[in-house]
Amino acid sequence: MLSGKIKNAIEDFLSKYGEKAFIVLKTAYNISRDPNIDHRLGDFSYKHLVYKLAETGIAYNPANLLKVMEKNYGIIEKSYASKNQTWWRFSDIDAVREVLEKSINPETGDDPRIKLLVIKYRSLEPWNLLSILRKLALKERLNEVDKEVFRKLAFNDLEKIAGIIKEMMYYEEVFSNEIKLLNEILELAELVAGKLEKAHVSFPVNTVARSIEVSWRNDHT
Repeated sequence: MLSGKIKNAIEDFLSKYGEKAFIVLKTAYNISRDPNIDHRLGDFSYKHLVYKLAETGIAYNPANLLKVMEKNYGIIEKSYASKNQTWWRFSDIDAVREVLEKSINPETGDDPRIKLLVIKYRSLEPWNLLSILRKLALKERLNEVDKEVFRKLAFNDLEKIAGIIKEMMYYEEVFSNEIKLLNEILELAELVAGKLEKAHVSFPVNTVARSIEVSWRNDHT
């Protein structure tokens, strides 16, 4: 009974709070399964969660969502608290795993086209691309290494992403979350491309203008 109740609570939570809720829940679950973390105090801590989110380029304070998960939905329960750290345990970690797997792996049925799209989507490692672009988008100026990283991504991945989005739109009900994430990648890429344009537009225009002015003066003296 508990498992079914918690699964419903998790699904309601994700439905209401969207992508941020999914990312926070998935990250917390991954922490709970990390063998390099001491879990004697709980499945995950606030510090670990914030660190892991930042590590993937997500600058987001999960405090409010954690409060909602605990108080409103009973998905987690506080297992330890002190001045320096706070830990939680999942009320039903198997229910969390099942809901996350269902969200990450859409029902493919027997349609080979849907199965192929799932394979294409996973092969792109979209979470990694999203993390890279978020880091680039946060920078005021891009250095040469950043520019090269972005060029490779733009020429190797973005066209594929656009193609997959187009294909997934035929199965929008199945791939709604995936389409949303891929569109975010394109939007971030557009933002980063804008940084490159701003960095180059003013310099060439001014340089050309000065060259024309000097040339005109030389011709008229």
